[in-house]
Amino acid sequence: MATMTMTLPEEPTTLYYYLEVKDGGIIQTYPGTAFEKRRKHVPHEMNVKDMRSIRDQFTLDKNGFELVDHKTNEKDFLDEEQVQNNYYPEVAQLIKEKTGASDVHIFSHMSRRHTFDEAQEDAAAKNDSEFVKRNNPARFVHVDQSYRGAEQILYLNLGEEEADKRIKKRWAIINIWAPILKPVNRDPLAFCDYQSLDENDLRTVVANLPPPEAGEYGKVSKNMAHKPRADYSSNGAKGPVYEVANLAYNPNQRWYYADNMTPEELWLFKIFDSKKDGRARCAVHTSFPRERDQGPARTSVELRAFAFWDDEDTE
Repeated sequence: MATMTMTLPEEPTTLYYYLEVKDGGIIQTYPGTAFEKRRKHVPHEMNVKDMRSIRDQFTLDKNGFELVDHKTNEKDFLDEEQVQNNYYPEVAQLIKEKTGASDVHIFSHMSRRHTFDEAQEDAAAKNDSEFVKRNNPARFVHVDQSYRGAEQILYLNLGEEEADKRIKKRWAIINIWAPILKPVNRDPLAFCDYQSLDENDLRTVVANLPPPEAGEYGKVSKNMAHKPRADYSSNGAKGPVYEVANLAYNPNQRWYYADNMTPEELWLFKIFDSKKDGRARCAVHTSFPRERDQGPARTSVELRAFAFWDDEDTE
């Protein structure tokens, strides 16, 4: 039987880490804007290992991510109503089966159909505050919400009364990521093994979301009314605000991906878990370029879900 000590295939690449504030980094960002596309990061040469041959050894609770076989009738993800009516319930059921959650609520999804260079070209012709509609694979290491930001996005999407009830028991944010239409021939998704993560290397950045009409990032929050959960400085922005997590480089970090993913596979990974019993609480992730990447843009879809366990304590 293969073990995690065996030699796995590796891809040499560059991963882009958080630029510290003292070096010119930021503490506020504006997803979906030209500003975000031009943001500076710290490049580090890394080797990302292909975990496919030992995929059964990687689990959501141990490592923060898990590769799952899953066939769906949804193909192009162009019809928003169809995705919500058919794919959302399908994925919610999958999360329940994989995690034992009592209830799952899908709160948003996003598709990516452009290359990094295409998005950069779009951003180059725009001012910082203008929105870039070409949505490319995110090429910097991050978690969609920080631990504090996870609570904020819960309240933004469920409202105060429902969220107050839900946080009294264990809850989590779990994402689904899947190729659509064709296998992944470029910009695959990589994860930092939670077992190699020092949470002291996480850095929080305040995300100021755009309005709903501003592309994919405008769908992340329903912006439901609630009492403030944290005191944020939003630089005068009036939209939904929450924290995301970026990551500073640490040589102990171990990165993995699965080569040749197809639309009949998906990643299940954690953004947040309220449990503090030693299990993985998040999965830092990023797309990454390879020398052998080829062909048109990667096409993929990502769903974000709240999972709730009625029979488990919060922590």
